[in-house]
Amino acid sequence: MNLSTLPDRRAAAAPDAAAVADDSTDLSNAGFLDAVRRAAATLRAAGVSNGDVVAIMLPNSAAFVVSMFAAWRVGATVTPIDPSLTAEEADCQLTDTGAEVLITAQRPTSDAPVRAVIPADDLTTADPDVAEPARLGNDALALLICTNGTTGKPNSVMVDHANLNAMCAMVIEAFELTGVDHSLLNLPLYHVNSIVVGTLSPLLAGGRATVAFSPKTFFDRIERSRATYISAVPTMYALLSDLPAQIRPNTSSVRFAICGAAPADVDLLTKFERRYGVPIIDGYVSEVPVRARSYWSPTPARWTPSEYACRAS
Repeated sequence: MNLSTLPDRRAAAAPDAAAVADDSTDLSNAGFLDAVRRAAATLRAAGVSNGDVVAIMLPNSAAFVVSMFAAWRVGATVTPIDPSLTAEEADCQLTDTGAEVLITAQRPTSDAPVRAVIPADDLTTADPDVAEPARLGNDALALLICTNGTTGKPNSVMVDHANLNAMCAMVIEAFELTGVDHSLLNLPLYHVNSIVVGTLSPLLAGGRATVAFSPKTFFDRIERSRATYISAVPTMYALLSDLPAQIRPNTSSVRFAICGAAPADVDLLTKFERRYGVPIIDGYVSEVPVRARSYWSPTPARWTPSEYACRAS
C-alpha cells in the first residue's frame, strides 16, 4: 500500500467518486488528485525533496489531508503541529524535527525556523505537478509525531511507511471497512490515531473521509452524508449526549463510533450508546505504536487498546 500513489490509484479507478470533504470543500477522487498535484508542485517550488520534513499546522480540514499526501508525493516526511500551540511551542517542534517548510492557515507573526512558510490558500495556485509520485520504501519515514506521552516530556516518535500501512491494515480488517464506508472525523489530525482511523484507513479501503464537523452540524451531516462511522473526542460525545431529549436524529447509517485523543468515562460512553443506538469504541491510547510489523485482528466489537495490541517487531 504505497500511500504516495493512493490519490492516483483512486482517480484512475473511480474519478467521480467522493474522496475528502470538510465544511466548505467536497473533493471527488479526480479533484483530490488535482489538489494533491498542485500542492506537490508548490512544495517542489519551495525546494522540498526526498527525505525533507514538511510541517503541517492546520486545523482539521481537507487542506490538511491534501498537504499530507502532497508531502508524501515528493518523498517528504510529515510532522503535524497542533494549531493551538504558541509560536514558541511551534518553533520548538519545527526545530526538533528539522522541518524545511511549514504549511499554515496564515503566515505567522514571527519568523519561523524554516526555509519557507506556505499559507494553505497558496497550495491550489500552482499548475499540477507533472512528476511521478515518489516510490517510498517501507523504512522511509512517513510521520514525525511530537507527543508528551505519559511522562509529560516532549518526544518525537518516528512512524515509517511500513508502520503506517500495518496500522491501517489492522483498522481496515478489524472494522471490516470497504468502499461504502464514510468516515466522519472530529479527532484532531495532529494525532496519529486520527490520521490512521479517520482518514487513511477509509481512503485505502476505497471509502471516503469528511473532516471538521461541529456539534451544531453533526447530526445534519450524518443524515445528509449517511456516514458509516464517526470518530471524536470525549467532549464531543458529552455535548451530543446532553442535547435536549426532543432531538432524535436518524443515525441508522452509523455502524460504530470511536472515542479517542483523551480518556473517556465509561458512564459517558454508555450514555451515548443508549441514547443513539450506536456502539462506541474507546480507542484512546497514550503512546503511538511504533514500528508495528504484525498484528492480529478481532471480530468487530467493543474494542479497547488493552484487548488488541500491535506487536512491535
